[in-house]
Amino acid sequence: MISKKLKANFFLGAIILLIIVTYSYNIIQNRGSIDTDMSMNINENNSLNLTNGVTKFFDVEYKINTSRNKKFVTKGKEALISNNNPDQILLSNVNSYIVLNDGSILNINSDKAEYEKKSKNIKYYQNVIIKNKNNKITAKVANFYANKNLIRLQDFIYKDEKNLIKGDIADLNTITSDLLMSMKQKEDQVYGRRK
Repeated sequence: MISKKLKANFFLGAIILLIIVTYSYNIIQNRGSIDTDMSMNINENNSLNLTNGVTKFFDVEYKINTSRNKKFVTKGKEALISNNNPDQILLSNVNSYIVLNDGSILNINSDKAEYEKKSKNIKYYQNVIIKNKNNKITAKVANFYANKNLIRLQDFIYKDEKNLIKGDIADLNTITSDLLMSMKQKEDQVYGRRK
């Protein structure tokens, strides 16, 4: 007859073996969201100068706590990180969102973005579209500043149900959704049309 101590040791060994097999299987099955491409070379305006040593990630998500403890979430289909500059991440097919004080969601979409890991700032470019409720803003470039709770827009068009406004620069508050518009040249004016 087998002693209780031997049965307990056998049972414990079987559990440990099961854990190791399960863990190993999960590692093998995880096709990994990491793909390394040592020969990628990207030479676009507003992009990272990547030559060798590029790590590629798929379906990434970054969560930023803003200065007012709001969660600013950014997702990308693809992220490229250079070994030469690991604090700057190039994202593609980007979607960001934040819940505003009124409970509505501010969505930002763009084809490309650059995320700075240290400052937590994000530069969106190529087909930038920002939506909140019935308001839509398209812009050439949008810069999110985490420490200021602010998105600075360049060469933008603002549309809602009644208005169409074009301008050079606008500051969008990511807490209140207030939009302050201006022009680069002081003698120029923001152009608007009421529908």
